[in-house]
Amino acid sequence: MDMPVIITIGNHKGGVGKTTSTVNLSDALGREGYNVLVIDADPQGNSTSILLPDIELRERFSLVKALAAPIREGRMTSMACQTLNPRVDVVPNTIQCMVWERSASTTADSVLGFQRLIRNDKGLDKYQYVLIDTPPNIGTMVHNALMISDYVIVPIPTSDQFALDGLATFLKLIQTIRTQNEKLKLLGILLTKFDNRADVYVKNREKMIQFFNTKKIFVFDTTIRFSVDIDKAHIKRKTIFGFDMDSPGAIDYRNLAREVVTIVRNAAQIQR
Repeated sequence: MDMPVIITIGNHKGGVGKTTSTVNLSDALGREGYNVLVIDADPQGNSTSILLPDIELRERFSLVKALAAPIREGRMTSMACQTLNPRVDVVPNTIQCMVWERSASTTADSVLGFQRLIRNDKGLDKYQYVLIDTPPNIGTMVHNALMISDYVIVPIPTSDQFALDGLATFLKLIQTIRTQNEKLKLLGILLTKFDNRADVYVKNREKMIQFFNTKKIFVFDTTIRFSVDIDKAHIKRKTIFGFDMDSPGAIDYRNLAREVVTIVRNAAQIQR
């Protein structure tokens, strides 16, 4: 079975752009011709709300109940729902998954169970990329996601002067997981919410790039600019491409998708 490239979008802080980056990067990759599966592993279910805007909350609750058996049987992709982009599917999440996470965190083999769920799922071979949206913590769901991933993208807002505070905790977690999942690599730091009209953002971005350069941590060439259109798209439960394909946000996520594809392809060629 050909396995897709699995990428976790993670940061233990909230409000950094994890969900925004997950849904818009998935849509951008789909528009570049790749089949993408989004796994909404955040109990808040915001990726689900944006990618499946027509499903009412009560329907999502019943959906989790109805599809619990396929998960136990190792058929997670049978939960996947097609989004408005025909190349992008999403495994939805609901508040009920918080209950699952709490119960799973007391089970010694919960991580191994999640790994088996992915490895045994033959439905994954239709996808080239899997993106996992994770909650703002370092709990069980985040551990599970990192254990099955090839790469991690860490979004960091240039608008937050304290964005680097505590980041070492998440980076240390990645290093710890690598002792069990040797293929896991940090794909890059994604700088988000950048406004080049504000001097403080420009200086903050420069400071961040300098910081990561000294640590020899790759920062994506693409920076996601602050865009009111992204917020408007969220309100309407759309990706930026479904709202305005010519907006700065759409341009940035399209560039990010192409950059991700190039980096992953080059890494694969080196490994051969």
